[in-house]
Amino acid sequence: MRCPAVLLLLVGVAQAFRICAFNAQRLTLSKVAREDVLDPLVRILARCDITVLQELVDSSGSALYLLLRELNRFDDSGPYSSLSSPFLGRSTYMEKYVYIYRSHKMEVQDSYLYNDKDLPSLVLVPLHTTPKAVEQELNALYDVFLDASRRWKSEDIILLGDFNADCNSLAKKRLEELILRTQADFYWAIADGEDTTVRASTNCAYDRIVVHGKRFRRLLHTAAAFNFPRSFRLTEEEALNISDHYPVEVELSLSLSLSRAGHGTRPLSLATLLLSPLLLLLLPPQLGLGA
Repeated sequence: MRCPAVLLLLVGVAQAFRICAFNAQRLTLSKVAREDVLDPLVRILARCDITVLQELVDSSGSALYLLLRELNRFDDSGPYSSLSSPFLGRSTYMEKYVYIYRSHKMEVQDSYLYNDKDLPSLVLVPLHTTPKAVEQELNALYDVFLDASRRWKSEDIILLGDFNADCNSLAKKRLEELILRTQADFYWAIADGEDTTVRASTNCAYDRIVVHGKRFRRLLHTAAAFNFPRSFRLTEEEALNISDHYPVEVELSLSLSLSRAGHGTRPLSLATLLLSPLLLLLLPPQLGLGA
């Protein structure tokens, strides 16, 4: 199994840069075509400069086409483009990971496929673990981090997605023993106490964003789960039509880095400014549907 990685470059100056991850819960054409789903989805995506969308299971490509069409019609925050992985998985269940990004702020500069044939439980950004093997997959993520660091000659990397790293899927003691918790310079931007689930009956920090690298940590302005039902005044039932997860997001403050670098309004490379380079890797979903 091989999985694409994406290097993105910023091509315009911005005061803030928001990176999001969203488990859209089995995104199909029939789901996207529903007005009560499409409208909130578009508003969620329009908040972000780049979103890692998980659980796209539509094989026709029509769901993504419709989503992008409506997103580009929504307001003046676009235009938006997308980059999709192949269908990935190790069982009959397959899903795509999709980057949806503002193409006037960045462009795809490079990509590669990580070969994980010798590491069958390996996962990396955007990450969607199976609840049955959360600890194993999150620990294997550290090995992939090392490979990515060597390949891209950078330690400034972001890992994000549905980790299932809480509640019944991962006990607090086991969470604290993860390599990504015990090794230096990994910062879990979405805190353990954050609720990333829509249902009132659950309170779990399943969806996470983990950053590595001191420069990237300095640029981190805010990190949170986006409670879209509250923001859009949706009932729980209406929200669950969209997903049972909140999106998680980080916002990067570029203005401080710009002033220190003395670049003025010259177009900036996100690769050299933020992450040297910004590395976003795609790995397949595991043996079953994660929470």
